[in-house]
Amino acid sequence: MSVKNYQKFYEPLNAVHSADFNRCIYCGCEAARQDFIPPIKFIHDWQSGHLQADFISVPSCNECLDLLKNENNGTLEPRITVLKKRLAEKYKKAIRVFNHWSMEEIEEMDAAFQISLKGGMRLGKETLSRLQYSGFDYEINGSITRVPKPQRDVFKVFDEEFSSFREALAFASATYKIKKSRLSQLYFDNDESFDRAIEAFHGLVEDHQLKAD
Repeated sequence: MSVKNYQKFYEPLNAVHSADFNRCIYCGCEAARQDFIPPIKFIHDWQSGHLQADFISVPSCNECLDLLKNENNGTLEPRITVLKKRLAEKYKKAIRVFNHWSMEEIEEMDAAFQISLKGGMRLGKETLSRLQYSGFDYEINGSITRVPKPQRDVFKVFDEEFSSFREALAFASATYKIKKSRLSQLYFDNDESFDRAIEAFHGLVEDHQLKAD
């Protein structure tokens, strides 16, 4: 049976609100094609009915569809999770540039570096927006699903609170005189806690001083 013939087994997922029409369910970019869940190429794994499968088609941009082309998921939620991980991995360098540099710092670089870093800043900012995208209210065969708004992330540096990792990193780096790259690594090495990262850095500095004495 051809791919087109298999498509009749899938119910389309449609946005409820017009503002979300033709939008990728995964990242919010403009949709280009339909992603079939489970993928038609793996449909024989799911036809028996012993495993849970949505059998829906959802709007997707070309990049998200490409990142998921070999992923054999039967339902939407794990597919979203996989996509976010792969998108973050693909653009981790750009995200790092966005988090670690400010426009003021970039303006001090020579022209060649400025072009490269500004491009990375734009791409990193766009990627973070796609990663934070929570989807939209949708309808499948007359049944409406409301997608809750995402909870606002809070990044704490002791008693200070920030709405983004980038802002918290800049504050902590300037306040505690730790290079952003070093502090960022310590943050992820210490349960994603700025407090523990800063304490770990001071502990390493004290150990180094004791050995030097």
